[in-house]
Amino acid sequence: MVRNLYGLGLYHCDVPLASTLPRESFSSSSELSSSHGPGFASLNRRDGAGGWSPLVSNKHQWLQVDLGERMEVTAVATQGGYGSSDWVTSYVLMFSDGGRNWKQYRREESVSGFPGNTNADSVVHHPLRPPLEARFLRFLPLAWSPKGRIGMRIEVYGCTYRSEMVNFDGKSSLLYMFNQKSMSPAKDVISLKFKTRQTDGILLYREGQNGKHVTLQLVRGKLILSLNSGHSNLPSPDARVTLTLGSLLDDEHWHSVLIELGNTHVHFTVDRHSQHFQAEGECDYLDLDCKISFGGIPGHGKSVAFPHKDFHGCFENLYYNGVDLIDLSKKHTPQILVTGNVSFSCSHPQIVPVTFLSSRSYLALPGTTGEDKVSVAFQFRTWNRAGLLLTTQFQHGPAALVLILNDGKLRLSLSQPGHLARDVTAGAGLSDGQWHSVSLSLKGNHLSVMVDGEAAAVAHSLRGQIDSGDTYYLGGAPDKGRNYGLKCKSLGGLVS
Repeated sequence: MVRNLYGLGLYHCDVPLASTLPRESFSSSSELSSSHGPGFASLNRRDGAGGWSPLVSNKHQWLQVDLGERMEVTAVATQGGYGSSDWVTSYVLMFSDGGRNWKQYRREESVSGFPGNTNADSVVHHPLRPPLEARFLRFLPLAWSPKGRIGMRIEVYGCTYRSEMVNFDGKSSLLYMFNQKSMSPAKDVISLKFKTRQTDGILLYREGQNGKHVTLQLVRGKLILSLNSGHSNLPSPDARVTLTLGSLLDDEHWHSVLIELGNTHVHFTVDRHSQHFQAEGECDYLDLDCKISFGGIPGHGKSVAFPHKDFHGCFENLYYNGVDLIDLSKKHTPQILVTGNVSFSCSHPQIVPVTFLSSRSYLALPGTTGEDKVSVAFQFRTWNRAGLLLTTQFQHGPAALVLILNDGKLRLSLSQPGHLARDVTAGAGLSDGQWHSVSLSLKGNHLSVMVDGEAAAVAHSLRGQIDSGDTYYLGGAPDKGRNYGLKCKSLGGLVS
C-alpha cells in the first residue's frame, strides 16, 4: 500500500504542486489590483506586484488553489509579497474535494492555525502530519504585517493520490467471500474511509455461529464497533464488547477507520482517536464465517437481532487484510457479491453544512432592500442547550429579530420601537446533536414559526410593517463576538 511505503520512508511525496499550475487555478476573495491578483501567488514569483493582496486586509479574505484533482498534500509553504512590507503572520488552512464543503486542517501542536512570515521573502515551510487529501486548498489570513497589508505567495507539496471509491445508495452492499486457509492471519486488519450525510448505517458486518458477530455501524452520527463472542457463559465484559468513537460523523467529510481484531483483543481507530480492548477470558473474536459484508447485511444475516439501517454514502480505499476490495468489485471477481445499486464514484453534496468552531464565528447573508416579506429556512444541530441561531435588524427603525436556542428550545424574540418584545417559543429537546429544521415567515404584519414541521402554538400579528433586514447573521454576530458551537445546514432559503 502506498501509505505503508510512505510511513517507512520509501515513498517520496513532496513534489511542488502549485507552481506548475496555470494562473487560472488560483482564485481569491478579492484583489487590490490586477497586478495583485491570485495568479501571481506562486512561491518565489516576482512578476505582477510579486504576490497576491486583497482589496481590503481583514479576516474575511482568502486565497484558493485548485490542484485539478484530489492529491495527497504533505506540506505547505508561504512567503509575503516580493520586496514589500506585506506578509501574513498567521493563517488557517482549509481543504475541500469539490470546492463547496470545506474543512479546517488542524495541527496536533496548535488549534489556532499556522505561523506565517515575519518578512516578505523568507520561506516558511510546514509539513502536514498527517497528510491531507483534497483538490482545493484555501489559505485564510488571520494576522498580517503591522506595517503593511496582507500579501501571500504559496506552494503546496505532495503527490498523486490513489483513490478507489464505491457508493452505496442505502439499499446495496458488498459481500466479500474468502478462503479461511489462505487467509488465517494472526489478526484481521480492516481499513477504509467513509463519508455520508446520514446519521445511521451499517458499515460492516461479519457473523459466526451461536450469535457471534462483529458489527461496525453509524448510530446518531457516532461509530459503534460491537463484538459478540457468542458465549453466554463468559464474563459480560468479554461476551459483548462495544466501543464508540467520533461525533457528528455525518458531515459529508471523509473519516478514516482502522480496525485491528485479534483472538482476544481489538484496536479501533477513527480519524486520530483510538480505543483498545483486551479480553480477560478465553475469547476467539476471529472464529467467524469466511465472509464479511460492507454497506449492509445481505439477506439480513443468520442471526441479526438488532435494529439496523443500510449505509448511504461513499467508501474509499477499502482494504481487508491488505486486499483491495473495491478493486476486486470493479473487476467483477467471484469473491465479491454485489447486491443492489453500487457505483464506483462519489458525487459531491448539493447541501453543504457550515460549522461554527469558535466564539468569533458567524455567517453573514445579505437581505434584499425594499421588501416587506422575509422567509428563512435552515437546519441546525448542536449539543449545546443555548446558542444564537439567527439575528437581523430591520431597515426602518430599531426593530430587530433574534432567534436563539434556550434550554434546548427555540425562542424567537421580536422587538419593535414603542412596544414590548414579542416572544415565540417552539420545539423541545433540540440540543440532541441531530438535525432540526426551522422555517420562519414574516409578511406584512404577520409572523409564523415552524420547527421540525410543526407550527408554534400561536402565529403572532405584528404591529406595523416589517421590512427585510440588510444583513442576516447565523450562528453568531460580529457585535456580540460570541457563538455556541452551532452547526447549521442549508443556510439558504432567504427569500425577500
